[in-house]
Amino acid sequence: MIQTNALLDVYTQLLARETLRTADYAQAIRDARKLLGEAFHAGSDIRILLRDHAEFIDTLLQHLWGLNGIPQHHRATLIAVGGYGRRELHPASDVDLLILLTETPGEECRERLSSFITLLWDIGLDVGHSVRTFDECLETAHADLTVITNLIESRYLCGNEPLFQRLREAISPAHMWSSAEFFQAKLEEQKKRYLKLGDTSHRVEPNLKEGRGGLRDIQTIGWVTHREYGTMSLQELYENRLLEYDEFQTLREGREFLWRIRFALHQLANRKEDRLLFDYQRTLAHLFGYTDDTDNAAVEAFMQRYYRTITDLERLNEMLMGIFRERILTQHPPLPEMLGEWYQKRGNLISVNSPDVFVLYPTALLEIFLLLQMIPGVTGLTPDTTRLIRHNLHRIDASFRQQARHRQLFIQILRQPKSITFVMRLMNRYGILAAYIPAFANIVGRMQYDLFHMYTVDEHTLFVVRNVRRYSTALGAQELPLCAEVFKTLRDPEILYLAGLFHDIAKGRKGDHSVLGATDAYDFCREHGLNLHDASLVSWLVRHHLLMSMTAQRKDISDPAVIHEFAGIVASQSRLDCLFLLTIADIRGTNPKLWNSWKQSLLHELYHSTRRLLSNRTLLTHESQLLIEEKRNAALEPLLQEGFSAAECSALWQQFGADYHLMHSVESVLWHTRHILTEAALKPTLIHIRRTVSGSSNVLFVYTRDRDDLFSRVVASLEQLNLNVVQARIVSTTEGFDLYTLHILGPDNQLIISDVDQQHIIDTLSNNLERDQPYHHSHRKPRILRNFDVPTRIYFSQQPEKNLTLLEINAGDMPGLLSRLGEAMDGLGLRVHNARINTLGEQAQDIFYITTRNCEMIVDEAQQAHIRHTLEQALQLH
Repeated sequence: MIQTNALLDVYTQLLARETLRTADYAQAIRDARKLLGEAFHAGSDIRILLRDHAEFIDTLLQHLWGLNGIPQHHRATLIAVGGYGRRELHPASDVDLLILLTETPGEECRERLSSFITLLWDIGLDVGHSVRTFDECLETAHADLTVITNLIESRYLCGNEPLFQRLREAISPAHMWSSAEFFQAKLEEQKKRYLKLGDTSHRVEPNLKEGRGGLRDIQTIGWVTHREYGTMSLQELYENRLLEYDEFQTLREGREFLWRIRFALHQLANRKEDRLLFDYQRTLAHLFGYTDDTDNAAVEAFMQRYYRTITDLERLNEMLMGIFRERILTQHPPLPEMLGEWYQKRGNLISVNSPDVFVLYPTALLEIFLLLQMIPGVTGLTPDTTRLIRHNLHRIDASFRQQARHRQLFIQILRQPKSITFVMRLMNRYGILAAYIPAFANIVGRMQYDLFHMYTVDEHTLFVVRNVRRYSTALGAQELPLCAEVFKTLRDPEILYLAGLFHDIAKGRKGDHSVLGATDAYDFCREHGLNLHDASLVSWLVRHHLLMSMTAQRKDISDPAVIHEFAGIVASQSRLDCLFLLTIADIRGTNPKLWNSWKQSLLHELYHSTRRLLSNRTLLTHESQLLIEEKRNAALEPLLQEGFSAAECSALWQQFGADYHLMHSVESVLWHTRHILTEAALKPTLIHIRRTVSGSSNVLFVYTRDRDDLFSRVVASLEQLNLNVVQARIVSTTEGFDLYTLHILGPDNQLIISDVDQQHIIDTLSNNLERDQPYHHSHRKPRILRNFDVPTRIYFSQQPEKNLTLLEINAGDMPGLLSRLGEAMDGLGLRVHNARINTLGEQAQDIFYITTRNCEMIVDEAQQAHIRHTLEQALQLH
């Protein structure tokens, strides 16, 4: 265990030298921090380590202040502020200083101060400093919340101490920023901070300082406590009976846990770092004793502990800020309004009538949340009521769950016309959901160590419920009109809420979470009074909640066979409606970056195609022929009006083959035909770009002579332009031409709207197709992908009816992925006829429909093994 004396020994040894250079001071700081690191890894008390670090820096600064000669000018005072002022100095934290002056400094004083600050930087301290006169300091503190906050926790180091004491008196609540003003300002600051970080701390790379329940929340409690009670000590909260002892312990232990993580983060990053990036999570997990690396178990267990700690701290912050609001802001509390036998309304909050309500009437543990939904104008529960809920959670046991009244209450909550999401979030935060649905307890704070899921499982689940609920609002109807229309047709919306609540409830258990969750959902629904049909529908939705997204994104939904297969599983319109709504809510609640207009268009197309098929089932071959004729006639009509002949259109389409009309929309057929018939005789290569009718993506079409490296040149050119290929349809004509129709999106999955940008794409692609040597682009592996080892898996299957081999590649996403694959397939003599491009977080799931150059299927296993090996080699990152 390190003691302050050990760090002071470093300082004593430093002063024992006859001459001191800047490098000597820098080395002393490194030695001290090395000692701190060793003590940390030996298990020393984190509070002592932070204090010892601050006091070592105190001693060093006081020595350097004296050497600089500044004390000769009794007008200056050196003051520690910020975390340094609180003696919470982590290894790479800023050393925040205020140099306070009695008057504007003269030239000599300015030079000495400048020399002093420069020296601090030179010896390796990250200094944050301000130089102000006494009057300037008061003026700034009056106007700036950040400045007054820093001054509240200021600490005298050296110089003119009476000046420091004058400052402390001048900034007291009696002279500026009364306790009420300060609290109100901090409350608003906290709200803005939450919104800036997405209003959740349950992201997969959380900020342990600024996020909900993080260190800043604890500091806010301390600042408000200081303004009201004159002390920064959390002990004061317990002594003033604002916290019970177990709550005080939770707050203190939670703070120390976060301190230890932050200390370790600074050491790992070798700089100030407050984000639990993927780069550090596995190392931190091992450091904190989580060593089971099976399927990322260690990192996920460590992060679950972190999220549960954050949740406890968030709840305590909410409760304390509520208590502060009552004590500091409410001078004339409103008279309570009785709400039946057990409850009362205090202003805009609901409370129980007495501390023993939950003992005498445990039903209130659920009923009070129903009341929150039904009483107009209420915004939450009083702090004492949330505390009582936590104390009485144990009453929600097996007997409680089996009572018909309680089951009825839970379903009633889901059937209310408003506040479903709000109440569900409160029930999760206060532990009600985990207590009432034991399986839910397993997913509270559970993260999935990947780039696909941005939130913890419980947070994601509540986002899904929120997204489903949003369909019924005006804003939701504006965002997703089709979803809003479909939602209106639902007989019982609570079926969808239940499916959202249970769709990931089995995550983290061994086995298929969809299958396990479907069983949980069915049992829960039957126990809660849903009839056999409705319970089966909820269970079916949980079992198949990934079906629609996987079909839309990984299969060719222009193929009637795919629609038939999907419709065969869905079987009914009611299932289709619910699955459509749940799928979109799930994708939007998983990772905001995953949702874009292209995915929306795919799901809409699959929904409409399946809906038509369910309402008018016909034989597959007959339907395909009808669809081809329908599309041909729809395209031919405007082309004839524009002066093209039926013969020349039919002759061109004949070159493209029978599947051409199945694969392409009528708009694309018109687009292709007009340009090819008009321009092909004049230009060797045609390249055009447009937006889809729905605005879901840009479409690029390339019509040129077939060549062995055409696919790799095209995709490499698009990667050069930082464009995302989401779908590629490739048709080879009988006359030796290739027609590429590529759906693309710009950076961050945005549409390319500018005419200048569109022309730049055409020019770049044209130049790269004409040059003798293909374009090669070097790529660096992004920081975030270095933490995931996604194995490459390659599968083959056959589509003999189309004479195609289906090549499925699951691999870690990486820059240049498509061009790497394209070059490898060129070298293997493969022809790409169609492609489905899909990226889920860190994983690419791409499907190519291929043949040999001679248009033969690839059925030989030895040939498949050679292709697999070559592609795996191409995807190895160097």
